[in-house]
Amino acid sequence: MTTTRVDSYRERSLWFGDDERPLFARLTVPGVGYARGGVLLSPPIGREARLARHTLRSVAIFLAQNGFISLRIDQFGTGDSSGTLDDEGFVDAWFDGIEKGSALLRSCGVPSVSAIGMRIGATILGAATAARDLQFSSVVFWDPCESGRSYLRELAALEALRKGDVMIDLSGPVVTSEFVFSDEAAALLSQVSMSAGTRPIAERVLVVSREDRPLPRKLRARLELERTEWATSTEQEAMLETELPLVKEPEATIVRVLDWIVADAKDPVAYREPIGALEAVVSRNATVLPVRERVVELGPEEMFGIVSEPIGDVRGPWMVMLNGVNEDHVGPSRLWVEMSRRWASFGLRSIRFDLRKFGESPWLPGEPPREPYDLTRLEDILSAVAAFSPEDQSDLVFVGLCSGAQLGLDAALRLHARGLCVINPQVGSGIVRNAHVLEESKRGFVRSLASMMKRKFKQGSWIWKVIFQVARLVLPSAYSLKLRVALKGNGTQLLILASSEDLMPFPRIPLVRSIDRRRIVSSDSCRVEVVPGLDHDMLSELGRSRAVAILDDYVLTQFAGQGGVTDNKFTKKGELR
Repeated sequence: MTTTRVDSYRERSLWFGDDERPLFARLTVPGVGYARGGVLLSPPIGREARLARHTLRSVAIFLAQNGFISLRIDQFGTGDSSGTLDDEGFVDAWFDGIEKGSALLRSCGVPSVSAIGMRIGATILGAATAARDLQFSSVVFWDPCESGRSYLRELAALEALRKGDVMIDLSGPVVTSEFVFSDEAAALLSQVSMSAGTRPIAERVLVVSREDRPLPRKLRARLELERTEWATSTEQEAMLETELPLVKEPEATIVRVLDWIVADAKDPVAYREPIGALEAVVSRNATVLPVRERVVELGPEEMFGIVSEPIGDVRGPWMVMLNGVNEDHVGPSRLWVEMSRRWASFGLRSIRFDLRKFGESPWLPGEPPREPYDLTRLEDILSAVAAFSPEDQSDLVFVGLCSGAQLGLDAALRLHARGLCVINPQVGSGIVRNAHVLEESKRGFVRSLASMMKRKFKQGSWIWKVIFQVARLVLPSAYSLKLRVALKGNGTQLLILASSEDLMPFPRIPLVRSIDRRRIVSSDSCRVEVVPGLDHDMLSELGRSRAVAILDDYVLTQFAGQGGVTDNKFTKKGELR
């Protein structure tokens, strides 16, 4: 099954569009067999897509409860859709996605189709209405960027602030924390504009702008030609300019948008479930195996997952992507998607999934968020493994970043996994994840310390950063000699990729530097690489590409018997050939 069911709505996954460029989407329909309209949801891309996922999924559910079918799409080259932003013609593919998504909704027999776009998703939606005759009934532009150029400029300014907290090499290109656009791609994106064209956008338009960020005059002048209503929001910063565990859903803005859409609802009619593929060939290359992806539901909690597998000979273990607290199943910089597909093209099966109540896994509207360091996350992983590999739960390689690396360690030890590949593992900072142990201490000050740390984490990320810096210096490595011996005894091959920033927070102090270097060393079953230019959050494109090139070569050599394959963008960007 690929459907999440409650009484008032149903959700399911599908692929749609051209066979050569299939797009992934989530369809949400009313629990009854009648609908008052359809709504296409055009989300942001990159880091903003991850931060806005919960909000837009809530919007889709609330729309279904009010009688609307919605289709929440991943733009071409983003999320779980096919392609990359290095592909030629990705802007036209974006417009195709809007057009084909609206056509899919019309195939349901609904009386009208509307659309909601957020951030660059609003830009794509607006530009698509200028280029194509989409005949939308209502359109919402939610915190829109006037153009691709302004989007890149805004994110570059935000990243300049975020990079002030890390020690990275700025010699490589860093445009956003998710995508590094080539000059050609940036030029194409910069040409996408909501202000161009004179074709009517829709019968009615709502623009929700940030109270602290007025709309550009050119964009406002264009939108004043429409039947436009205006609204402002003070809630965008708390949703998009933070870390995933600290996101606050913009409740008042959601109500404003829903009320506006519902106000123009038509009489309900019986609808037809649209035709959409349950699997898709997402990668075709003449020199390697084609790659197929399918959606799976894992364990009794029906956790959302996507399997990438070769069409042809399967070799080697399962590659299991594990999320940290700041990622969903797409992975940092879309890494889990791109690596799953690359490794599948060489015969390895991969799976990426969302833990319970995260990402696209089931949750109920109004349900309190799950604690980011919930100790039952390991049980989710074990349940998922039992679902997709019940016959042999040890023929696995776990791949994780930061806290996902810690989960990988725990799961590898429990299951005697064949391999474990970790990027920027928690060196000492696992104290917070294990705060429950401290809270049970017989010493009162230790219990107080544990409670304070958990409380401070919830209050603000900057406080947590201070605690993290101190913890990783004074506490022993999460990958101690004892643990590495245990992994070796289980037959687990271990790869650790770390930034010098994480292993050596005070590199200019010789004594501390020597202590840090002794924490983790390579052995015959444990390869350790301190990656030049890599920062903890993987913002540096050069350091990130170097790390991924090492990871890619290690996985293909150790588990697919394909060593020395260097024809990939990570190797080229990381200058490791």
